Amino acid sequence: MANPDLELQQAVIAALTGDAALMEVVHGVYDSTKASSDGAPWGDQQGYVSLGPEDESEDHHDCFTIEEITLQIDCWSKKPGRVHAKQILRAVRNVLSGAELPLPSFGNVLTELELQRIVPDPEEGVTHGILQFTFEIQVH
Repeated sequence: MANPDLELQQAVIAALTGDAALMEVVHGVYDSTKASSDGAPWGDQQGYVSLGPEDESEDHHDCFTIEEITLQIDCWSKKPGRVHAKQILRAVRNVLSGAELPLPSFGNVLTELELQRIVPDPEEGVTHGILQFTFEIQVH
């Protein structure tokens, strides 16, 4: 059985990792992060993107159902100040804002940016940028 949130996650990761401008400023895009021998998640770029919390709801209409998925995308930087974090945020926005993401088993996907912010991180020297996107997926 097809799963809209799983197909969306795969499409989001593919779109982000396939964007040269984003990949110039981050080491990678991760579903889960742990330090590794290749420098992940930070790498030489001293930044990365990870998937954060996700919420889902359904809206039933006469002939179809819309599944609404709100996905947080976290942008991380170890470079001093906020400039690098803002570069990462903008690169992610450029990829996903208004994107037509291919979901093999489902109909139209509408993408809307709900929130962008930068928050203090408890780890010294880390800047944390947050984007929240809502994706409306036609499932029937």
